[in-house]
Amino acid sequence: MACARSRRRRLIVLPALLGLGLAGLTATTARAATALYGDPLVTVAGLDLQTVTIPQLEAAMAARRLTSRKLTEAYLARIAFFDHGCVKVNAVRTLTGDALAQADAADAARRAGRTGPLLGIPIMLKDNIDTTDADTTAGSIALAGNRPPRDAALTAELRAAGAVILAKTNLSEFANWVSLTMPNGFSSLGGQVLNPYTKGDPSGSSSGSGAGGTLAYAAATFGTETSGSVLSPSAANSMVGIKPTLGVVSRNGIIPLAHSYDTAGPIARDVTDAAVLLTAVSAHDAADSVFLEATGSPPPGHDYTASLNPTALRGARIGYSPSDVSALAADAQAVFRRALGDLAAQGATLVPFNTLSNSSAGGLTELGGIPSEFKFGIRDYLAHEAGPVGPHGRPALLTDDLTGIVVYNQQHRSRIPYGQNLLIASDATHGLTLDDPSSVVTIEAARANIDTVFALNRITAYLGPNADYANIGAAAGYPSVDVPIGYTANGTTPMGMQILGRAWTEPALIGYAYSYEQATHRRVPATAIDASLVCTTTTTARAAGATTIPASAGAGASIVSALPDTGGAPASPLGSVAAAAVVAAVAWCARRRR
Repeated sequence: MACARSRRRRLIVLPALLGLGLAGLTATTARAATALYGDPLVTVAGLDLQTVTIPQLEAAMAARRLTSRKLTEAYLARIAFFDHGCVKVNAVRTLTGDALAQADAADAARRAGRTGPLLGIPIMLKDNIDTTDADTTAGSIALAGNRPPRDAALTAELRAAGAVILAKTNLSEFANWVSLTMPNGFSSLGGQVLNPYTKGDPSGSSSGSGAGGTLAYAAATFGTETSGSVLSPSAANSMVGIKPTLGVVSRNGIIPLAHSYDTAGPIARDVTDAAVLLTAVSAHDAADSVFLEATGSPPPGHDYTASLNPTALRGARIGYSPSDVSALAADAQAVFRRALGDLAAQGATLVPFNTLSNSSAGGLTELGGIPSEFKFGIRDYLAHEAGPVGPHGRPALLTDDLTGIVVYNQQHRSRIPYGQNLLIASDATHGLTLDDPSSVVTIEAARANIDTVFALNRITAYLGPNADYANIGAAAGYPSVDVPIGYTANGTTPMGMQILGRAWTEPALIGYAYSYEQATHRRVPATAIDASLVCTTTTTARAAGATTIPASAGAGASIVSALPDTGGAPASPLGSVAAAAVVAAVAWCARRRR
């Protein structure tokens, strides 16, 4: 949702430094009404950046029709134009310091004969995933300037596949674990992210990855999820999100929330790109121990693109809850029922039952372990993975742990306008173990619920509106794919469909999502729905003046470099917070996603 208080921001973007410029955009936007989707920057080398897939971009570069540098420049121009233009989407927190150098290296490698599924492809990462060429902050002023000495395992896999790490996206601070009243998409360091479709709630906590991804700021993005933070922003921003089985993607080098449930996953504009990205980063990591890992393993070779079959729905038995559908508003019912009809038309057998719907909140109990796991995880990250303290690094904290972060925030209360009751509650726990023992019951119960209804009804997947089954899926550590199915509120608000499966069934879920997508093509770019995202000539000129960077500024500068004091509410006082943490957090999760 939109932030209640307006905030003056000093905006810094890279077009002048990188030679991209905004001068041509004022003339271009005069023709916006006739541009594809009303978007003046949507094509490069004749390719539609909203619909082109990563394999198609690779083919264009292999044919010398396009270079990685030209593609990277096109995405940087989109960030400069949209992120702080007519609508302050604010999806990007910082650009990497060497994006164009990475692109040039990829072009040189291609000329030398190298190939690869991501060679020269620009990707954005949520700002809790470590990168050596941009700070990693989780949106916290207490971690501003944190430059990790090593890439996260996920980042390293992307680089090995040839990807260009373009930018870090804004997020709900600390994966939405700061305050019960903090809106989705807000962080003390990055400010408020807006949903490009609604100019409101972008969902969270991978807010910038969803919002920036849907405006095609990069070929695709990555988010992270404890419970719903990949799936829910995907649904809210008309994107495809894959939340994989725990163990498919390494969590090493990602600022944690709760180790028992955390994972990372791709957020893309189509199923093809999501499958390509999951294939690139899916690798066993012996250094990443998964708590109570599910029986089984990923497919041989970890190749999820093999599941991109347009006939995958034929013969599939897929469950859904009629009570879920009847509980929706009338326009959402119509969209979801149409999706059910589309699935049936592609050969799926739909199996109605309400059993799983009645237990879908079972994952809420996972919250009992989050405060303690978060306290342990932050201390461990600061000790072993964070960058150095200093004038060119992160702030010196009273102690390098959650207590130090809480105290730092209290010293800068005006930057924490919604308080920090969840941080304080977490700091009051024991924080002694990586995986809280209370998680065992939660994980086993969620798996039993899902496995039982799948077996009794002989189904291979289960459907839910948007991300309604994120909690129980996250508690089980099981996979889901979210895919766009249409728009509500007179065609303005995106709606998604979650496809939940049992452990290691990503290939089947990806196949179903792809088959549905190819038959329907329900996704519509935001600029085609809301023309106000594209500035007029006058407002574009104003935006160009506001966002030009001085020639002396360095690459890798933050998009939002400073948030001034706003006279916000003071941090929540200490009290009997340890006992109240679980109760408060359950209430919190009932109304939002992390």
